[in-house]
Amino acid sequence: MNDLLTMDNRFYPLFIDLRDRLVVVVGGGMVAWRKVEALRRAGARVRVIAPEVVERIEQDEGLEVVRRGYEPGDLDGAWLVIAATDDEETNVAVSRDAESRRVFCNVVDQPGLCSFIVPSVVEKGPIKIAISTGGVSPALSKKMRIRIGKLLGDEYSILALIMGRIRPIVLSGEGGHEDRKRIFEVLIDSELLDAIREHNRDRAEQILFEALGERIDLTEVLP
Repeated sequence: MNDLLTMDNRFYPLFIDLRDRLVVVVGGGMVAWRKVEALRRAGARVRVIAPEVVERIEQDEGLEVVRRGYEPGDLDGAWLVIAATDDEETNVAVSRDAESRRVFCNVVDQPGLCSFIVPSVVEKGPIKIAISTGGVSPALSKKMRIRIGKLLGDEYSILALIMGRIRPIVLSGEGGHEDRKRIFEVLIDSELLDAIREHNRDRAEQILFEALGERIDLTEVLP
């Protein structure tokens, strides 16, 4: 049992900026659509390759849809490719071509053909928590996502927004890196989160004033 608990997840976690970057999705069914939807929210330019596509893909005018089977040239200029088909030959071809072109590839539900996998994600405002079992159990990742999502209240996303608002003020202040780092740590460990949870804007603003030496209006984020 102890040997199992030391098993490594070999995948390297990172968040990537896909704004205005081409991502190819091979497949036109509902699984493909869910991938397309997430990519579009991230600002990616999406090219869908499939002989047939579901209505949601067909009606999305922001997509480039190529109605035919996959061809190696479809990966030209792509940063990522996702294969979401039930055709094994196509999935293997996409994975092989991506590897030769140094394009990161995900083949849905086939970790052995992937150079990256997509985690389960908890999202609250600017906060994103990614959960992965390394492809061993997507069902467990989903369960953990639901559980963590219930524990993560709105006060955390509000706190993140406040920290983002005061960041330029702290960084432009006097002192070195360690001094600025200490201000953020003091605020995170203060009663600020409790004040937000209790919707006590006056108390929250007072805590910020004591730390920063200036008034921060929180009306927009904490009515």
